[in-house]
Formats: sequence, structure tokens, C-alpha cells
Amino acid sequence: MWIITPKPPYDFAKTLRGARFLYVMGREHAGTFRRVIRAGSGLALLEVAGIGTVEQPRIQARVLATSGHVDESALIAKARRIVNADSDLTPFYAYAKNNPALGTLIEPLYGLHTFQADTLFEAVALTVIEQQITLKMAQTSERWLLAWANESIHYDGVTYYTFPDPLMLAACSVDDLIPMKITGIRIRVILDIAKQIAAGALDLEALRDQPRAVVYPALMSLRGIGHWTAAWAITRALGDYMLVGRADVALRAAVNHYFYGLTGRCEPETLETTFNAYGDFAGVAGYYTLTRWAFDRYAHLI
Repeated sequence: MWIITPKPPYDFAKTLRGARFLYVMGREHAGTFRRVIRAGSGLALLEVAGIGTVEQPRIQARVLATSGHVDESALIAKARRIVNADSDLTPFYAYAKNNPALGTLIEPLYGLHTFQADTLFEAVALTVIEQQITLKMAQTSERWLLAWANESIHYDGVTYYTFPDPLMLAACSVDDLIPMKITGIRIRVILDIAKQIAAGALDLEALRDQPRAVVYPALMSLRGIGHWTAAWAITRALGDYMLVGRADVALRAAVNHYFYGLTGRCEPETLETTFNAYGDFAGVAGYYTLTRWAFDRYAHLI
């Protein structure tokens, strides 16, 4: 067991709540977040829990179970990354105070962060699955893939999965993954990336220590990866909020509702004009807008 001290403000409860909408990886359990991560050649079931306050945050991390040989130093580093402990949102909050519409929108989400993916491959592949279908349908497909690969740890009556290793997926055919019920084109995109990783032609994980200016064009150079996918993958894997843009229909509906008091979706140009006005804070403003939309619209499900 060890303690992680994130940069304040950090509201663990809101971050955990947001993760339920964003991600099938991991589970909430009695106010904690549990997920399986790779550390060395083994798997570890990690549990993280908020034990501090928003202004003096502390996160307790502990390992509940392991499978195979776990590299302890890698595990500790990954735990800090997964909770996004080094993200500093204070400049964004200071900026929002001088922008009434944005400030009012984000006020209930003060301290919200986002959990990071275990790997960049995980983030990219999950986002490819989610292209052009509803999140509910996409998450059904994602859960099928996790169960099919069965890289998991069973603990206290629950099976916790991690995302399939790219080496496993590199050995698959499109037919193997047809039951996932996404298009063959998207399956091929995922398998092609996995095969490049397996062949040593692509090292996605090395990109995680690079700035967005390096990661974004590298992702965009991959077949089947456009702006929406690259932006969401960067948000998920780097904790660097990037505006997902006009292709996100939920964001267009949220913008129409919160900024203009209208129903339906705003025009793509309206979305871009709205967030471009926030300059360097456009990405995090977009993330907060989407999360507020999810919290308000689906509060009855929480």
C-alpha cells in the first residue's frame, strides 16, 4: 500500500464518476476504483481510493491480487499515471473565473480529472471501436473483446479484465473478432496497429512521454485514425485534454444546451467558434462540457 499525492484541486469522487461514462476499463467498488494493469510480465489488480480533500488530495493505492511476475517499480509509476496525479488544472480554473459562461458551466465539476489508460494502444483501440456508433453499443463491443481475450484477475467473486496485449491481437484474423459487432474496417485498423507493434515497426508506448505536438501527428499518420480518434486517445492516455471537435455529436448537443439554451445539436461551425475562443483551454473546456452533459443527463443512472 502506498500514497499518491496529486496536484490540487483533485476531486476523486467526481473523477471516478466521470470514469463510468468514459471507460469500460475498471470498476467502481464502494467508492474506490479497481482495474487490472500490466506491470512487467504480470498483471496486478490495483485499487485506488481518495482519502484526502479536494484541496489537499491524497490517494491510497494498493494491490489486491496479482498474476505472474509484477514489476513493483513499474506498478507504482503506472498507478500515479492512471490517476493522472501530475495534471495541473489551476490555470484553467483561473481562466474560467473571467469567462462567465464557462465558469458557470464548470463550477459543479470543480476538481474533476480523468483517469488515464494503461497504455496508448488501449486508448487508441478503444476509441477506434467507438467511431460512429453510440457509446452504449461501443461499450458492449469493448466488453466482448475483454472477455474474449480473458487477460484477467478474479477477485472476491468478480472478474477484472485488462485490455488485450497487442501481441495477442496481432495473431488474430478479422473473422476472430467479428462477434465484436463493429465494422470489418475498424477491426482491420486495430489489427494493423497491433501487427505494427508486434513487428517492432511502431512503439506507441514511447510516445506517452512526448508532447502532444509529437503524439498527435504520429497518431494521425496511422491508417483509420482521424482527428476525433487521435484527440480522444490523447485525452485518455496522456491526460492532455484535446478538443475532439465537430465530429462529436454529444458535444454539439451539450454546446447548444449550455452555451445557447437550445435543444438539438449546434452546427459544427458553432462548436468550433465557441471553443476556439478559449484558446489553449479549448480541450479541457470541451471535456468539462461533455462531462457536465453526462452528469446532468444521466444522473438517474448513478
